[in-house]
Amino acid sequence: MFNQYSRSACTLSLLLFLIGTGFFNTKDIHAQNISFETENSWNLGVTGAIPVFVVTSGHNNFSSNGADQTATRVMSGFNPANVTFTINAPSYNGIDVQAVFQINHHLQGSSIQNDGLFEGRVAEIIVSGNFGSINAGKGLGIFGSSSIADAGSGLGVGRFGGPDAANATLGRIGSGYTYANFNPRVMYTTPGFGGLKIKAGIINPEKPGGASNDIETAAPRFEAQADYRLPLGEKGAMKLWIGGLYQNVSVISADYDFSYSGYDAGIQFSFAGFTLRGAFSQTNSIGADGLIGLNISGGTAVDQADADGTQWYGEATYDLSGFLLGASYGEGRQDATTTDVGSVPEVTNELLMAFARYDVTPNLKLLVEAQSFASESQADYAALILGTQITF
Repeated sequence: MFNQYSRSACTLSLLLFLIGTGFFNTKDIHAQNISFETENSWNLGVTGAIPVFVVTSGHNNFSSNGADQTATRVMSGFNPANVTFTINAPSYNGIDVQAVFQINHHLQGSSIQNDGLFEGRVAEIIVSGNFGSINAGKGLGIFGSSSIADAGSGLGVGRFGGPDAANATLGRIGSGYTYANFNPRVMYTTPGFGGLKIKAGIINPEKPGGASNDIETAAPRFEAQADYRLPLGEKGAMKLWIGGLYQNVSVISADYDFSYSGYDAGIQFSFAGFTLRGAFSQTNSIGADGLIGLNISGGTAVDQADADGTQWYGEATYDLSGFLLGASYGEGRQDATTTDVGSVPEVTNELLMAFARYDVTPNLKLLVEAQSFASESQADYAALILGTQITF
């Protein structure tokens, strides 16, 4: 049985292992870019990464007879394999223009080994100058975009759906932050004002349940965020961020309107290799899963109308210039709610993680992760994870 004691013992064992691996030699690591330039100053840059993880996990009461179920899978992490092409046009009258296109490939779960999913997460035009920058096309959203940059799940696996999980994993979506997601949008970012940057934009609205003549989303979603970075001498820095979103949804058959809305805030403090990081968000109509317009905890997305959701996490890391140790804990919650269009139960998702990252070469990482997950909407599990990633 993978009970609470087993999960705690699993996490403690990995923490002791990580501490014991401090004998590794360390080195400065810099991402490598592949770049080609023409005689008339056009430039093509290519970057990317291929992460691969071996995940061994035990899931409480998952089998059809009520027994626990153990699985070992080779799978994607929070980020799938990806390659990004950036085309830079020659500068003209102080204006720079870029075209960015990204292709992603997912490793898949059992029964679909030869059907890995390809997708395009980014396809956008970026126009920049002393006025700031404008992004037009498909790319990462604004709300929650700074919160998802945690070290543990950002390069690792984080929460996943079960023994046969497919596609990319959830990271800390629903157990720490609301997902920014990749959507068509037009976004403006100000130039820097002494460490302060503000971005705001309109984003294609989420239509809960997908295409439907019973759901109307007349206006786009509005999102904005302010980021502030303060240097702390030569060895440290502090980063603060705060953001918000709003979108209206009309359910025609019920003559009922509700909104996706909320705010998020976070802080990161770094000094001499140590980093402390925390984030918090409060949302309306976005439940414990942390996904705008979706409900993977049972029921439909419309059921979450007017439900209050909360996400938060805290993380601590120590970086020895090529060898990083860390641990984090986070939660995603929703309150029980009943409206004219549905209802949701009270749910709490909890994810505890311990992790290590080691740079074998300037382009190759080894990644170790242990986690314990508990929830009312998904089978509790514990997992040990070993991964590798090439970055170019």
